[in-house]
Amino acid sequence: MINSTAGARAPEAASGSTPTAPEWHYATISAAQEALRRREVTSTDLVAACEAVWRNANPRLNAVVVSDFDRAYAVARTRDAELRAGRVRGPLHGIPFTVKESFDVKDWPTTVGDPAFVGNIAARHASVVQRLVDAGAVLLGKTNVPIWLRDWQSYNDVYGTTRNPHDTSRTPGGSSGGSAVAVCAGMAFFDVGSDIGSSVRNPAHYCGIFSHKSTHGLVPLDGHGLPGGMTFPDINVAGPLARSAGDLESVLCAIAGPTADAACAVRLDLPRCHATDLSQIRFGILPNHSIAEVDAEVEQCIVALGKDLERRGATVVWDARPPLDAGELLRVYTLMLRAATSGYLGDDAFAAAISAAAEVPAHDMRYGALQYVGAVMRHRDWLKLQPLRERFAAAWRALFEQVDVLLCPVAATPAFALNEEGAPWQRTLNVNGQAQPLTTQIFWAGHSGLCGLPSSVAPAGRTAQGLPVGVQIVAPLYHDLRSIHVARLLEAAGYTFVPPA
Repeated sequence: MINSTAGARAPEAASGSTPTAPEWHYATISAAQEALRRREVTSTDLVAACEAVWRNANPRLNAVVVSDFDRAYAVARTRDAELRAGRVRGPLHGIPFTVKESFDVKDWPTTVGDPAFVGNIAARHASVVQRLVDAGAVLLGKTNVPIWLRDWQSYNDVYGTTRNPHDTSRTPGGSSGGSAVAVCAGMAFFDVGSDIGSSVRNPAHYCGIFSHKSTHGLVPLDGHGLPGGMTFPDINVAGPLARSAGDLESVLCAIAGPTADAACAVRLDLPRCHATDLSQIRFGILPNHSIAEVDAEVEQCIVALGKDLERRGATVVWDARPPLDAGELLRVYTLMLRAATSGYLGDDAFAAAISAAAEVPAHDMRYGALQYVGAVMRHRDWLKLQPLRERFAAAWRALFEQVDVLLCPVAATPAFALNEEGAPWQRTLNVNGQAQPLTTQIFWAGHSGLCGLPSSVAPAGRTAQGLPVGVQIVAPLYHDLRSIHVARLLEAAGYTFVPPA
């Protein structure tokens, strides 16, 4: 039975095993796998533990918006039988997970939060979902998003509003907000979201969990978005959200790799980072930037982390940054971001964007103006931006000759109060007592994202109010395992996931 939830309506009952083993609610994938191997728990038990949290917390948090626990229990029983027979599909065998609503799941709706697509039922799994199922993971449901995946909150007229488990008056982030909440609250062991504008990074930051934005092109995105998505769209990537850094690697390795057509010729062999201690890493630290000022509480967490790394013997380069014009990068990123997402615009909205773009002054750098110019950009103009992107990529390569990773903020503030008035570009954030356009913080997404670089997010501290603050760990192209490994070393040093009170 497929169960969809909307707003704060309580989910209907789903039959299955009696929920048990509450100690598994916040377990890591690796801990669950070890317990499965030792026959201390079953996959059915793990599904039941997630269902117990779902029943208790989802009516309040509204993270999982489509679910089928009947099917999940049936799959879990099959995984348990396979394990007893000695067949293990991989490191995700028997592990329950959820997936962002924008990924196709066969026979389930994909709406991207748009009521016009409530009848859009997927004919097949997205590649990401299929790879996870093939790896033995057990799908529980889909998690909430903002309409068209275009907000740092997660609400829409199909499924309602998702709330942060640490403070239900605040956002969990977006567009993979439901993903982060499901993982943070214990409704799933992991989730996979997508990221073109910090959509797996800022939810991890706001909810105090781990996430990874993969190198562009590492994970196929067919079956994502509407109408089913391109395999490798510009800028956009898929990536995991989990409660530990090691779990990020397990999930990434399951979903990454060449497409079926390319597999005959291409093999994936990501370089590993072999550092055994934080002191062996060269850290660049960029705690703030004049282009996109961050709040003092966020900056202080990044600075405190850098000082802790120095005490631990690590090489720390303060105020590290690629040698590029950051304002020019933000302009190019905004244009290319909105060009990449223009397919979501209906004919009327696109016509309105054409009219709005015609009124934009030539040197207007505001997001509210550039979004229209980018959405209606001619292909020739898009091509003329490519040399600039190549120049930015060269600047990043120069930085990585000096440091192994760059640590920087994920967003301007901790999780902010829910605000569903107007469009995102019409809202502001309180940053150091001043109103800052909400869209200014898109800089922290595009700074590395425009060039396709991998970025992991790890917990870095808390504000005075107890809200989580994450740190973004940027690594060179295809060095995904480096940024994840640094997150693992930070986790071992005490920068860990803490369940919501």
